This record gives sequence, C-alpha cells and structure tokens, in this order.
Amino acid sequence: MLNAVIIRYGEIGTKSSKTRRWFESILVNNIKEALLSEGIEYKNVFAKHGRIIVKTNKAEKSVEVLRRVFGIVSLSPAAEIYVELDKIYRTSLKLFRRKMRALELESPRFRVTVRRITKEFPLKSQELAAKVGEYILENEECKVDLKNYDIEVGIELMEGKAYVYVDKFQEFGGLPVGTQGKVMALLSGSIDSPVAAFLMMKRGCEVIPVHIYVGEKTLEKVRKIWNQLKKYHYGGKSDLIVIKPQEREKIIQTLKQLKKENYTCVFCKYMMIKKADEIAREFGAKGIVMGDSLGQVASQTLENMYIVSQASDLPIYRPLVGMDKEEIVAIAKTIRTFELSTLPEDEVPFIPKHPVIRGSWEEFKKLYKTIFGEEPRKRGCQ
Repeated sequence: MLNAVIIRYGEIGTKSSKTRRWFESILVNNIKEALLSEGIEYKNVFAKHGRIIVKTNKAEKSVEVLRRVFGIVSLSPAAEIYVELDKIYRTSLKLFRRKMRALELESPRFRVTVRRITKEFPLKSQELAAKVGEYILENEECKVDLKNYDIEVGIELMEGKAYVYVDKFQEFGGLPVGTQGKVMALLSGSIDSPVAAFLMMKRGCEVIPVHIYVGEKTLEKVRKIWNQLKKYHYGGKSDLIVIKPQEREKIIQTLKQLKKENYTCVFCKYMMIKKADEIAREFGAKGIVMGDSLGQVASQTLENMYIVSQASDLPIYRPLVGMDKEEIVAIAKTIRTFELSTLPEDEVPFIPKHPVIRGSWEEFKKLYKTIFGEEPRKRGCQ
C-alpha cells in the first residue's frame, strides 16, 4: 500500500528560485546515494512544489535510511493514489486502521489534515478533511479530536495525485552535505570530536576526517566512529586519513629537559593544527574543525585555544565551543557515537599531571624556537 515517501525541507525553501533548485538537486542526489548505498530500490526521486517525492515499494524501509540525510525536516511514508474521492476515502480508512492496530487502540481520537499543494481538486482543504473524517467515523469506532489526537491522517494533493499518510517523522533538518564545501575535521577517540564533525555535516559541509595516530587500539576505535558518522555523510566521499606525527618525541623530550612539560598538550595541539593545515590545503578544504568546548579541559581555555589557532591561517571551526558536556553527550547518544567513544583506547603517557591552563604566546614562541630553531609563524603572517 505504501509506495512513496513524501519529504519536506526547511530553510532550502527560503532561497531564491535558482538557488533553491540547486539545493534541491543536491538533496535529491544525496537521497539517491543513501538509498543505493543501503540496497533499497526506488523507481524515481524528484522535486516539485517544495516537496521531494521518492517512489518506492519499500517506503517504510526507506524512511529508516532517509532520516539520516541532512536537509530533510520531516518525511512520511505514504500511499500515492489518483485524486478520486472514493480512493482517498478507502486509502485513508485502511491506513487509519493499520495505525490503530499498531498502537493497539480500541477507540482512538483522530484528526484529518489536508494540504492542497496544487489547486486543481475542487474541494477546499477543510471540506475534504471533513468528508474524510466523516467517512472514517462511519466505518470505525473512534472520535474526532483536533488537539489531543492519537492518530493524524494526512493528505497532500499535488498535480492529480494524493499522498495519504499516518506518520510524520521530524528529522535533523540542516543543509544537504556538499552544499557548503569541504572542511577538515580532527577526529580522536573522544566524545566531542565526532559530535563536532556531525554538526558541520548538518550545516552542509563535506567532512575530511583526519586522525593523529596514538596507537592501534585508538585507531580501531576511531575507524568505528567514522563508519558510524558516514551514515550521516551521504554526498561526501572522504575516507579516514591517519597521520603518524614525526616530531612528537622530540617535543616531549625537549620540554622535559626545560622543565616545561606543562606545555606538552598545547604543543601537541599546535602541531596537529599545523599538519591539518597542510592536508586541508591539499584537499581544498576551507577550514579545520575541532571538538573544543570552552573551559572543558586545560587545553581548551581561551589563552590556549589562541596559541593553538596560530598554527593555521585557515578558519578553525569549534561548533561545540559554547556547549557543556551534557549537551554534547546528548547529541553523541542520538547519533550513536557515544558508546563507541567510550570504548577502551591506548594510554597517552605524555600527558602532564599539571598542564598549563593559561599559556603565554610569548613563552610558547621561546619554547618553539628552542625546539625547532625558528619562531612559529603567527596567524596571518607568511
């Protein structure tokens, strides 16, 4: 019975007509990629009148996949039928009964909502809703309640077709991946960095994931995290890039000799950004994404983030900067990276007991020159 999915978008609809068509075309392509990657057959996917329609005999299975495609605000598995009053009556009643059985309700409260996206059908929306409601009341034990309802029968009319549904799923929204260009995301085994990457995907960015190698256990963990994140990355093509740092031991040993081990974390992050800058430019990425949350740990104070940011002229995006841990964990649980992020990982022996909380850029420069024989380049200077 369910042979279509009707998809609704949000802010795409606020764009000018030419820009909207471009966004729609990318969203359609991402939808097709999502269905194909999960082995779900479809007959057609097309955009019309502010809606995207997926024609498929696997509508309910499609919804499970499409819920992870950014740009979609809501969707409904639907029965696509010709706009004939008797067909609308019978289909609405069948779907109503099906939902009633699924909810195990004996005398449900319901309402009918109708939207005429195109206006060729002679009855107005409220008139058709009233007639369908009457038909359901005549054929089933139930009652109408427009506010406190158990079941909502939705009908959308468009170009001679009616799309009848009883489920409307609210989704992530955002913008389709690929509409905002590429960013490079530093991906660790932490709870935070996968959430930061996810939020940039939600805003339409293709994410290039980069992991700075610590050990095999952590690397395996990060691979699992990226495999989970890829389920939201339809439209993106990137594989995980793993970098083994060459200068880490030199930095650690020199800082120990100078009795400045407290700068170890700041140095490691600075060097991470420096390497990320090279990779980002190679791939044409327009910025670097980090999972920093202001004040969460010693390396994420304003002073230390300032030092770290000097390693690149590219924008450094920190989408979690104003969030607390509970907010970040809630998102991680929703996207199912939390359990993966809490898996065991390699111990990091070089983390100091008392890391510097408010590092000095001037002192950092002196330490850098001692280690590398030259001053670090400052952001904006060539």
